[in-house]
Amino acid sequence: MSDQRPRPQYGEYASVDEQIAAGGIPVEAGPVVSPSPSYSPVSDQGLVAPDPATRVAGASPAPKQWDFALSVTLLIFGAYTVGSSFAGLLDFSAVLREVYAQAGYGEYTSDGLADSIGIAILVSQSVLYLATLVLTVLRIRAKRVAFFVPLVGGAVAGILMLALVLVAMTADPALAAWVTSQS
Repeated sequence: MSDQRPRPQYGEYASVDEQIAAGGIPVEAGPVVSPSPSYSPVSDQGLVAPDPATRVAGASPAPKQWDFALSVTLLIFGAYTVGSSFAGLLDFSAVLREVYAQAGYGEYTSDGLADSIGIAILVSQSVLYLATLVLTVLRIRAKRVAFFVPLVGGAVAGILMLALVLVAMTADPALAAWVTSQS
């Protein structure tokens, strides 16, 4: 019986040792390393998981479970924060009137500006959250570290909210009157 395969070119069917020997380099018998019998991680499909020591250079690393858990936890916290602020931001002038009354600044009078800034904060937080969600999911799917994306998104949202609240407060004449009365 003859071999029906086409004639091999450039060592296609040769083993690595045969290829080395054909190149004129002597093959030395080295120690045979076999995995320890105590280590045989099994994946969900019943297949043996690859040994981390044999990872191919340049291949993406395995996803880290702590990164996934932390990223999802931060995204849930962000969703809760954005969702729970809806009511207060839709009537932001009432919130500022209450803050001024409790702090003793006088009566807040720039209701139109406060309501506009409340809507701006609401829209900016929602857009930032959606962008953070999309970027985090893309990084998780690419098996890249993603936990910092919700952290950066939350920090940017917080800084933007603080700046807009300061604009709403400093534009009111009651705060300016209180500051001059204190000096």
